[in-house]
Amino acid sequence: MRNPSPTAEVAAREMSKSVTVHRFGTGPRAPLAAAVAAWMALTPAGAETKLTEFNGQWFGSGTDRDTPLATPQPTRCQIRVTADLTHMSSNMECNGNAGLHKRVRLSISFTGNKFTGSTEQISVVRGSGATPKRRAGTVAGVRTGDKAEFGVKFSGLTPNAQVVLELTSPTSFAMTISTLGATLTKVDFHRPGAR
Repeated sequence: MRNPSPTAEVAAREMSKSVTVHRFGTGPRAPLAAAVAAWMALTPAGAETKLTEFNGQWFGSGTDRDTPLATPQPTRCQIRVTADLTHMSSNMECNGNAGLHKRVRLSISFTGNKFTGSTEQISVVRGSGATPKRRAGTVAGVRTGDKAEFGVKFSGLTPNAQVVLELTSPTSFAMTISTLGATLTKVDFHRPGAR
C-alpha cells in the first residue's frame, strides 16, 4: 500500500540524495535567517521532516522593523535554503513597504535536536543615504516537535535576539524574532504556489 503523505514521499526521495551545504547568502536579517534554519529542522505531525526537504526557495510576508523603537512596517521576504542531513545555510532578503531592506546569511550544524552556527545581518533604509548596519553573531538553540527556539548573540552593544520558528504545515512556517521584549519580525513563509 502506498503512503499518500506528501511529506513521506519527499522524505523517501531525499533519503536517496546527498546534498552539501555551505554559506547561506548575505542578508540583514541574521536573526531571521537563524530562525529559518531552525525551522527547517522541525517535525510535522505524523512524520519526521528531513532537513533536506527545506531546500529551495520560500516566500513570506508579515511585519518587520530594525530596532524595538522603530514602527513595524509590512514586509515581503524570500529565502533560499541549501541543506543536507546535518548542515544548513540560507540567504534571506526582506523589503519593507517603508524602505527597510534586510539581507541575512546563516550557517548552522545540527547534533540531534540541538544546533549551533553563525549569522550575519545587513540592514538599511532605502533612499535614506545612511550606511548599511552590519551585525554578526552566533546562534544556538533546540528543536522540540514542530517548534524551534533559539538565541542569537551579537557582539558589542547590539542586544541579543530570541527566535521562534513553528512549522504550520508541510509547505509553510511562521517566524517571530524579538529583542528587549519587543517583536522585531513576524513573517509567515510558504513554498511558491502553496498558499
